[in-house]
This record gives sequence, C-alpha cells and structure tokens, in this order.
Amino acid sequence: MDISCLRCSIKGNIALQCSLVLSGIKPSNLLIYSNECSGCISEELKNTGLEHTKLYEGEKESVSIIYNRFSIENLINDTGNIDFIKKYGYIDTDIDNILVRLSDRYTSFRNRKSEFPHEIGILLGYPIEDVVGFIENNGQNFIYSGYWKVYKNAEEKIKTFAMYKEIKRYFIKQIANGKKLYQISSEFKNIDTVFGF
Repeated sequence: MDISCLRCSIKGNIALQCSLVLSGIKPSNLLIYSNECSGCISEELKNTGLEHTKLYEGEKESVSIIYNRFSIENLINDTGNIDFIKKYGYIDTDIDNILVRLSDRYTSFRNRKSEFPHEIGILLGYPIEDVVGFIENNGQNFIYSGYWKVYKNAEEKIKTFAMYKEIKRYFIKQIANGKKLYQISSEFKNIDTVFGF
C-alpha cells in the first residue's frame, strides 16, 4: 500500500479515536491501528504537543496510548489517583515508568494471561468514582453508558459526552476538509471560541 494512503488512514483513525486528547479536553486516548501504520503516527502527531507509547502489538493490529504528558502528570499527582494505581503495582510515579508497567499489564491482558488493567481508566481521564464503580460492579449496574460506564453524577457526564460528540464531529469534518491534525488541535486553544461551551 502507498505510504500516503497509510498516512491518510492513520490520520482519520487518530481524528476519530483521539480527537478529545488532540483538543485538550482529555489527557489521553487509546489508538487502535493496523501494524502497517505504526511508522506514520509520529508524523501525524507532529506539532500537536502529544506523545504516544505502544501498549500492545498483535499480529495485525496494535494499541497505543496518545497522551499529553503535562495532563497525565497532573492526574498522577492527585492523591486519590496515586493511591488507586499503587494497588496495581505502580510504585514509581514517573510517567514513563507508569507507561512501561501499563504496557506490560495490557499486553498480559490481551494475551489472556491476566485481568483487564482497570487503572487505565484513570490515565484516560475517567472519574475515579466511575472506575471504582465499574470494578466493584463488574461492569454492571451502571446508571448511564457513554464514553465510559457511569456510576455517579450522570447528568453532568451526559453533558460531557455531548460535548465529546461535538468535538469528534468537528475533527472528522475538518480532516475531510483537508486540515492537518496540528491545525485542528491549535483551534482548541480556546474551546469557547470553537463551540461556545
């Protein structure tokens, strides 16, 4: 396949799956992509200020976490979040070491050797009450389901999910109009200007 086709494909996938971190609304998103596209991710993220780390590499597709380092570090510095992830063996709270540990745990899960690493929800910016609610209820008994399963404050999160949906639509539309990811991302320096939220 032509490299430009791969870049086009990965750009669309990043816009679809990672628009919320590109817009600065979330600290990170997961990106699932064909192994053929691995080499294109750094190029597409150029000038966005985001980084990526591969969590899992399968035979045909891989999973990476696309993240804003500053936002992730702020999450990790929250006492409740630190205490939570330490339960899963995260002793060192350096972001690079956390991502190495997460990659090991996620790969083990994908290879059916261990349970799902629920702490990933914290790094993805899910509220801790919903991450804990999911674990305690085995993914059942939620009061709403959107970008994640909600166990508390549904009304507030329904509004958040509506905003997420609009941002995703906006990114896809702008990609279709030929814009680069960093150009769209830079438009979100002031989200009120874009959407009036």
